[in-house]
Amino acid sequence: MEALKARKSVKSRERTPPSPRQLVLQHPRGTTHIEPYPLPDDTEAFRQWFEREGYVVVRNAVPAVLCESGIHAFRREVLPDRLGFFERHASGRYERHVLTESGFMKYPIMNLQDMSENKYPDFRRIGLDVLTQPRIQQAVEALCGEAGRLVHTMYFDGNQTTWAHRDGHYIDSGEAGQMVGVWVAAEDIHPEAGRFFVLPRSHSMKVPGESGDPNSDDYKAKMAEFVRHGPLDCLSPVLRQGDMLMWNSMVIHGSLPTTDPRQSRRSFTAHYVPRSHQYQWNVRSHSSHRSIVVNQVEVILHRDEATWVRRVRNSVRSGLPRVYGLAQAMRRALPGIS
Repeated sequence: MEALKARKSVKSRERTPPSPRQLVLQHPRGTTHIEPYPLPDDTEAFRQWFEREGYVVVRNAVPAVLCESGIHAFRREVLPDRLGFFERHASGRYERHVLTESGFMKYPIMNLQDMSENKYPDFRRIGLDVLTQPRIQQAVEALCGEAGRLVHTMYFDGNQTTWAHRDGHYIDSGEAGQMVGVWVAAEDIHPEAGRFFVLPRSHSMKVPGESGDPNSDDYKAKMAEFVRHGPLDCLSPVLRQGDMLMWNSMVIHGSLPTTDPRQSRRSFTAHYVPRSHQYQWNVRSHSSHRSIVVNQVEVILHRDEATWVRRVRNSVRSGLPRVYGLAQAMRRALPGIS
């Protein structure tokens, strides 16, 4: 009897197979094999692929030993600092760590270049070294037609499950669509860790309703609907330690949900614009005059120190996190205080 029920169940599934679109975020193309991509050494083929597809993968762009050093520096200097405030990608504010059930930092740190050199010297130095490696510079120059300027960085430990979006709705080159995103796998990314996904060729298409507030629930819902039911494939490439995925600022991308909370998603992210371009943040032009040079790459600094009040605030946040946390709590409790 049980065998008969099993056969009927199999036949039922055969009659009504799930559509590819129903499973696109659970099993996106590219999770079980590594596809061939042109190399940055062949500049023309590399650029043509990127302009057509909107993304490209470069294998072994960063030495594995350097990736390991970055992970160890993070776990030694940054993760144990439960009092420190770090600029977060999700909120855009300085916040303490939120940990996953497995002890990973849930929300990525934004702008490593603005972190304290005194408190996190190795992590800051190694992270910027990772994101300015010669192979990355070569690939960026091949795509931009000139050397790049590094305007934004991040580090992921766990996975915040980033919604489908276009970077160009938040940050871009002064000439829209000319920014290049860079995502470096600091470890072999497990299939259940929440892999990076991208919609090839989406940079040349419009999504209904995407012109609204990119932080709104409506924007996120429409983007998710387009990923699940739109005309484009959803690709989640296999990324091993040191591999790099690059994408155009108008390509739709995000991260898949983590299905095994025991898996980390350690990675470094950068955004480059052509060196001759300004950059835009939240659709406003920016031209910071503060920068540093790492491996001959100009890296823009964003920590605001234009007034003595802001300099004091930054010093307190970095050196006296308990005091800063108390001030933040008071400000939230008394909305009239800014």
